[in-house]
Amino acid sequence: MVASSAFVPNQHRPPIVVGITGASGSILGFRLIEELILLGQCVEMVMTEKSYQVIFEETGFKMGGQDKAVRVIRHLGLAEERLEQLKVYENNRLDAPPSSGTHMTQGMAVIPCSMGTLGRIANGITDTLVARAADVTIKEHRKLVVVPRESPFNQIHLRNLTTLAQCNAVILPPMLSFYLPDFGTIEGQINYTVGKVLDQFGFQHTLYTRWGQHTSPSKALTEA
Repeated sequence: MVASSAFVPNQHRPPIVVGITGASGSILGFRLIEELILLGQCVEMVMTEKSYQVIFEETGFKMGGQDKAVRVIRHLGLAEERLEQLKVYENNRLDAPPSSGTHMTQGMAVIPCSMGTLGRIANGITDTLVARAADVTIKEHRKLVVVPRESPFNQIHLRNLTTLAQCNAVILPPMLSFYLPDFGTIEGQINYTVGKVLDQFGFQHTLYTRWGQHTSPSKALTEA
């Protein structure tokens, strides 16, 4: 994990909602949150109930109990001064700010996205905060990035993905990239997927080397 340095959170940029579901690949969601926080971005995090077990099995990190934001910040190895950039909401909190269109956000990433959550979002079943927040993101014409984790896809999955694509959601599965210098490492592949998500929200980063370009320090493209 990356230790933080002196920073000034960009309070003028609305938060980005990050939903983590019970699909395998929880490290993708945590890595995205880490990078967003290091970029000075405020994050609103929501996890489905099934994600708790997957997170524990994949990382050994237990998300139960209180003070989840503190636990996440410590798990990511970030200084606790970064705590003001992260809010964590329970998935049953349908009264939480991300469930309302009047609550301004830059959009939402569902990473990783299980097929169950995908089905809820694609069919307008908003009985969880993750699904409701995604529904709000679509209806308010904000950026929705879905990182589906399943292989192979069946026809139901493909129909649901097509439905979301027709609603202008970005479908961004964690595809392998073979031309990057560090393509042979898991870390390199994780960075590539997370970097592609950051691209969708307009951030520059050094998570992967762009074609024909040199890397530069991570920073937000848009300043307040």
